[in-house]
Amino acid sequence: MLTRAIDEAVELLRDKNLVWSSDLEDVKENLAHLLLASAAQGGIMENVADNLARKLIHADTTATVYDLNLEKR
Repeated sequence: MLTRAIDEAVELLRDKNLVWSSDLEDVKENLAHLLLASAAQGGIMENVADNLARKLIHADTTATVYDLNLEKR
């Protein structure tokens, strides 16, 4: 399902009038495709895409953090 946050993030990434840093400029179209494909998968992929989209649009700074209980050093 395409959430509002994902839709807004994709619009921002595809906006030709915005100036991005060179590193993001190289990946922004691929990132937009990835958000859309992840949203279409549903489940956890949709949640991950929505969290990333919210961070891109600064709509939610409390997005869910997935901790896989990996060892941290």
